[in-house]
Amino acid sequence: MLKHLFAKALGNADDKPAMSDLHTQTDDKQRWLSSLIDLFPIGKKQRYYPEYKMDIVFDTLVIAYCVNGHFLYSASAVESDAEGHPAYFRIAQNGEKIAFSKVKSFQLVVPDTSDSEVKLDYERRAALGRGRQFTKGNSISLISAAPGRGVSTVDTEVTKLVVQKDGPYAPATLILLTPDLDTLVVTDQRAKARVKISVPLMLSSEDGPLVSACTIVDISDAALRIHIDSNHPNMPEMDINSEVVMVINLSKAELQFNLKGKVIRSFPGIRVIKLLALLKNGKYVPFGPLDHLELKAGLMNF
Repeated sequence: MLKHLFAKALGNADDKPAMSDLHTQTDDKQRWLSSLIDLFPIGKKQRYYPEYKMDIVFDTLVIAYCVNGHFLYSASAVESDAEGHPAYFRIAQNGEKIAFSKVKSFQLVVPDTSDSEVKLDYERRAALGRGRQFTKGNSISLISAAPGRGVSTVDTEVTKLVVQKDGPYAPATLILLTPDLDTLVVTDQRAKARVKISVPLMLSSEDGPLVSACTIVDISDAALRIHIDSNHPNMPEMDINSEVVMVINLSKAELQFNLKGKVIRSFPGIRVIKLLALLKNGKYVPFGPLDHLELKAGLMNF
């Protein structure tokens, strides 16, 4: 059974998640939801595989979100805050706005595509079980192929099958999928070749304390991809376009790099930071070609 951040059922108080589950991830809820709706927007064709069978892949489409029991059929129902970040769901029926922080249950709504199974060969149909991929409790892994970002995935659980009496898709059967946000895997596909590594990093905002709860996981000629501990009390916000100071201490090579960068991508627990400048002789200067090579070589030999 998947662990859920949100409620598994709609409008049933007995099925609400424990308060501790919501409380521990409330700070990240807006970022998780922003990432999810960015990668799996309403109206965009996606792919999926059922029950962890990665060799059985079908096409699908996110046709709606179900937020606290309300069906939202248009991407325009997602509204942004004053800073331009997605922050609210607007309920069409009454104009009510639900802040991301107030979301108790969230499902991705897809059509019933069980008929696609007829295209499978005998062995794969037998492995799947006839017409059973959308049985309540089953796992459906959604795949998003966003241009320039690579392939991202999230595991979901079939929460409910709904035959609507009205609405734009009545009387079709709709499948409600509850995402397990702990499984959201966001890949990054940059134009520059990148190298996977694992190197500790100290980081701060321009006027804040250095925080060591960060790890560089890959580097290209232009950017670093880092994992951060979002729960660290001194971790800076690091929104898109915010600038940060980074210190990389490669003690074995007797090297230390003091860098400035700008956040260009933001996902839960992940940032992609464009390299702007390197500290030399007491002042920050733009990177030169040799500087990039020295940094990459040092990180690769950590």
